[in-house]
Amino acid sequence: MSKHTEREDVWMIIHGKVYNVTKYLEDHPGGEEVLLDRGGKDATEDYEDVGHSNEARKQLLPYEVGELPPSEKEETKSSSGGSGGGGLSIMIPVVVVALAAGYYYYTTQMA
Repeated sequence: MSKHTEREDVWMIIHGKVYNVTKYLEDHPGGEEVLLDRGGKDATEDYEDVGHSNEARKQLLPYEVGELPPSEKEETKSSSGGSGGGGLSIMIPVVVVALAAGYYYYTTQMA
């Protein structure tokens, strides 16, 4: 996979499947740089963070060239940290607790 990083040959992994997105570079609504940046890598987290529509997911299908073997899927997960949700999944509970604590403090001080 790491060989497929040049503009003339861009592949990436999304959800364990390998896609050759070379012919889609110019048509990508987010610009070709987004795809080039993730070329040769697992782009699953970035792909999901953007929140692609069902139509965008369908457009991806013709570019599929294969699926990673199970051993390589595990390598990809461990090298990307395997968090799946990035730092946002940790931040949401922290913010909720902070807001709840602030609300509690505010209401007890007003009484």
